[in-house]
Amino acid sequence: MAKYHLFSASTAKKHALSLLCMMCLVVSPMWSQTTRLLISSDDPTTVDSTKVYDGNTTAHVNHVGALIGVEATHANVTLNAIANYISPNVDGLNRIVVTYSLSGSDSSYYLPPFNDTLPGGITAKPLTVMGTTIDTAKVYNRGVMLNISAPGTLYGTVEGDDVHLSAMARFADPNVGVDKDVAVTYSLYGTSASNYVVPAGFTHVADILPAVINAPVATVATGKEYDGTITCPVIDYGTIEGVLAGDTVTHLVTASFTDPNVGMMKRVNIYYFLQGPQSRNYTISVPDTAGASSAFSSIYGRTIKADGYIIRTDKTYDGTDIAEVLVPATATNLVGNDIVNLTTTAHYDSPAVGNNKPITVHFTIDGENAGNYLAPADELYGLRGSIIPATIIDTNTGDHGIIALSTRYCQGDEANLGVHILQGAPTFYTLRFSEEALAQGFADVTVPVNFVEGQTSVNVAFDIPFDCKEGNYSVVISLGNKLYNMISTTWFFSVNMSNSYLVAAFDDVVSIDNRENRFNTFQWYRNNEAIEGATKPYYQDPRGYLEGAYSLLVNKGTDDEHYICPLNFYTHDVKKTVTTNPNPVINTTKVKVSGFENEQHLLTIFNSYGATLLRTTFNGEEYEIDMSSMPHGTYMISVDGLTTKTVKL
Repeated sequence: MAKYHLFSASTAKKHALSLLCMMCLVVSPMWSQTTRLLISSDDPTTVDSTKVYDGNTTAHVNHVGALIGVEATHANVTLNAIANYISPNVDGLNRIVVTYSLSGSDSSYYLPPFNDTLPGGITAKPLTVMGTTIDTAKVYNRGVMLNISAPGTLYGTVEGDDVHLSAMARFADPNVGVDKDVAVTYSLYGTSASNYVVPAGFTHVADILPAVINAPVATVATGKEYDGTITCPVIDYGTIEGVLAGDTVTHLVTASFTDPNVGMMKRVNIYYFLQGPQSRNYTISVPDTAGASSAFSSIYGRTIKADGYIIRTDKTYDGTDIAEVLVPATATNLVGNDIVNLTTTAHYDSPAVGNNKPITVHFTIDGENAGNYLAPADELYGLRGSIIPATIIDTNTGDHGIIALSTRYCQGDEANLGVHILQGAPTFYTLRFSEEALAQGFADVTVPVNFVEGQTSVNVAFDIPFDCKEGNYSVVISLGNKLYNMISTTWFFSVNMSNSYLVAAFDDVVSIDNRENRFNTFQWYRNNEAIEGATKPYYQDPRGYLEGAYSLLVNKGTDDEHYICPLNFYTHDVKKTVTTNPNPVINTTKVKVSGFENEQHLLTIFNSYGATLLRTTFNGEEYEIDMSSMPHGTYMISVDGLTTKTVKL
């Protein structure tokens, strides 16, 4: 509230003028004029300097000041004051005009104080709003404005004023979100709008919903090979439409089978994903609630690869076309830990014997996950092989297929056999002697065979050890071909008593060592012919000397015959000698016989202690001995009982 003391420059002038008039009255009592009153500066009129706009110009007078110049005789005078703004509107240049009037019975004697213009102002009137209606959501459109359905109703306006309300709702950013803050602000318009204070805004929450893009038409592959996953290849993503200008949005499409297993025309779910800086402001509309459209595609069986197999490309005829699988194929190209068993088989084009025969390798599969795979394709004729005839022994010939000149042998003899075959081409034979024979010095051997086409038998030979005891023995003879397919037969033979039982008692007498009376009947032979009447433990040659191979058939009892092997004797006037050259010996020496060179000879080497170091046979008059491995010393060399001494240096 402001008090205005009406003592401004104009007031002073007014007082001066009044004083002048009063002087005139004194000087000239005849001049009668109404007196203009003044207002006391000590008790001035006071007026509120401002008010809130109310549509009129009235200013509130707080206090009417005291009059100056009222005479006592005419004292019934009352000062009245009203105040009005020049304009009722809010205006920073507005002024208050104070207008005075007088009342009372003596008021006619006076003039009221002059009107006065004072500074003052009208402030805008605050308004309130009720009933503003704002949308709770909008679809993303790159803008930040939210629709206001109704701005609301203004309260507090002066009747008849031209003032109206508008409202604006604005998000802080245009992006999709839930319960985003919205700043709601008001504005006024109309000819009277400047007289009012705009209502205060407030904060609202609302959603910005993604703009909907229809799912593009994507194309998936018609099928794929089983790979253990449900992924279906997408050939074409299609084109998205509905992206607002200025936004960068791309899309990605994936497709999935309902399961990873092999099948035809399986359902495929197609999923869409948006990418790019503004992708979060969009969503794709798909046909069903699962978030995917659907198509159909197939998963084909995955072909297994067969690696590392080895097939034997030759075999002995067995009446089948089967080729032996030495190393089965290993299954590769499997997915993860899938379990698939791969079986490898191989077959010739026929079971018939032949060379360069095609072989087909065939594969089959089974196992827990075999249904998702295809077996490797047959490898047709990628290999060539041969089927050779099987060796068959002609068991109807000889003794189980063996032809032998004899089944009885002497020590040092060579057994020569013929094994007859019906078919086949043996490349070797093996001899596997019985345990009894092995104990007598026989040895198992494998001997190559140079078999010629058309040949019908295989020659088999082995030596009878010199130290072999009399007895019955056996050997398993096996014929094998180049594929080591073998066929066997067993042959039984006997070894006679050693000729060591025979001795020359005199130049014309040969005798048996029968000191233990082991034998009770005797039959002597010379050169394998029985000697008539020679049935004693000794035989005296009527020629007066011994010459030839003498042997003896003896009996230890009933049906217990034994044959003592032949021993050569020469006691007539031809002198027999054995010599060595060189002697002494460094490495080798030649043994030469004289007087009995046309016979087979038994050669024995003894050391100085009488131990036998070597025993062998030779034919003819000369034989070379290798003594390089023997230590230095004196050795005895015996040929058919004739002995000579040799020194090894």
